[in-house]
Formats: sequence, C-alpha cells, structure tokens
Amino acid sequence: MKKIVLFPFVLCVFLLNIAGTCCDDDAIVSNTVAKLPESILATLNQGTWKVTYFLDAKTNKSSSFLGYNFSFGPNNILMADNANVDYSGKWTITKSDIADDNPNNDIDFAISFSNPLAFVGLSEEWDVVEITATQVRLRALKNGNAEMNYLTFEKN
Repeated sequence: MKKIVLFPFVLCVFLLNIAGTCCDDDAIVSNTVAKLPESILATLNQGTWKVTYFLDAKTNKSSSFLGYNFSFGPNNILMADNANVDYSGKWTITKSDIADDNPNNDIDFAISFSNPLAFVGLSEEWDVVEITATQVRLRALKNGNAEMNYLTFEKN
C-alpha cells in the first residue's frame, strides 16, 4: 500500500523538477565576459567566428553560413569569407538606450550586410543574450510581430 501512495508523490516531484528547468528567453549576459561594450569588443576581435545557429522567422537557416568565417574587425568592419567569396558588412556594440524588462540584457549588437540575401537576414539590432570567450548568443524581435530570431556565433 505504501508503494501505491509513494509512487504518485515521487512522480509529481519529478514532473515539477522538470518543469522548473525550462529555458529562459531572458538569460543574462554571462559573467565570463564583462557586460561592457569594450569587453565584448575585445572578445570578438580575437580570431574568427562561425555561425552555428540562425533561426529566422521560425526557420532554421544555419546552413546558409556553412564554410564562412566571420571577422569582427576594426572600424566596425565585419568580414565573412569562405574559399570562394568575401562579403563585408558593418557591426557595432553599444549599451542599449531602451529600457526593457531585463536590465541585465542591455547590450545591443547591430549587424548590417547589403548582400547576399542570406547575409541581409543577419541585419538586425540584436540583444546579447550570452557571451563567453568562445560563443556569442544573440536574439532579436523580428519587425515587432512577436517572432524572436536567434543567432549564435562560435569561435573557430
């Protein structure tokens, strides 16, 4: 009889534990890199990066960037190159001037490409969700229509 009463209790505790581990869209910027634009700039300026995840309008478009290395260079020049072609764009890191619901997420990462079309899709003012020495996770609200886009760069 004790086993019959104990099993539902253990099951409820297990389910509540799983429900409590759901991911949080408002993750804070990691303490690995200081939440200052200068610290983020210094991290991005080191080496080349690749896009490992790009969710645009609920569609995974990560494969559009296979083989491309991104360099966050001086004078806000963003270079994307592979063995055949190079594209240049712009990038900036700034403190957000817009108060949002999460004061820990106040760094804006703007990317701008004029071509090709796949790279134009990266042109947004992104919020920095998390940054470490080897990964940058970004998100952006797409055109105010409540669709969240996600972009992840990982260091090569």
